[in-house]
Amino acid sequence: MEDVIEALPPRDGNYPSPWFQLYFLGDRNLTAALIQRAESAGYEALVLTVDTAVLGNRLPMRKNPFKLPPGLRMENVKSRSAGGVNKARLLLEARTAAEAKKVAQEHSSTLVDASLRWDKVIPWLRAQTEMKIIVKGIMTAEDAARAVEARVDAIVVSNHGGRQLDGVPSTLEMLPEVADAVKGVIPILFDGGISKGSDVFKALALGADLCLIGRSALWGLAYRGQNGLESVFHILERELSRTMALMGVDSVAAISRSMLGRAKENGFGVSKL
Repeated sequence: MEDVIEALPPRDGNYPSPWFQLYFLGDRNLTAALIQRAESAGYEALVLTVDTAVLGNRLPMRKNPFKLPPGLRMENVKSRSAGGVNKARLLLEARTAAEAKKVAQEHSSTLVDASLRWDKVIPWLRAQTEMKIIVKGIMTAEDAARAVEARVDAIVVSNHGGRQLDGVPSTLEMLPEVADAVKGVIPILFDGGISKGSDVFKALALGADLCLIGRSALWGLAYRGQNGLESVFHILERELSRTMALMGVDSVAAISRSMLGRAKENGFGVSKL
């Protein structure tokens, strides 16, 4: 955690402060220690992940149990503070509901707390830190309204890459109802399949304020490190600018939902330019 902060350039108008993604553990003392450590290190916000009370039924992980080659190790997973990673895997590998329940009971202190409530967890977090609180994993208008009521600083519309609940709708499909519920009170961040500038345009048109990317950034890093990552952002920026020009808008603020049509594909609505 501290190493990431030290590796960052001086934070000014060109470099935003980093955020810390928090999984709320069963042991409140462990969770509080993580929060205090993040705040002391200089993180600006906590991103509370709320869609991983338990691991989803990840069949590819079952069929392909990846193991590190001999001689390689992951220090962050090996450490005691990250022990929940391996214990969560035990839950995934449980063959019966009774076995999964036993694992959850035996390791409840270092596994994600599945009993979180809106009226309890946000006030508790506010009492622990002055960092901003962002809730990640919002997929319905009802939860978006609860987030606004709880006075969180922002939300992330995310379905955890579709790896948690196999029948969950796409984030783009749910974004409009979330935006309608929020009514501009707090920022809406969006993730899920952003790989082109036109994807960014669609998300902004449907109500997102910011878009998060993952794979595209990793592809750039794998290709040419820092230069590759910068190239990814330049490509996305050029594609977004081109899409805006073709749609007849000269500012991000002018992008609106009216610029998208709704096509039907297999019974589901798909946003099209």
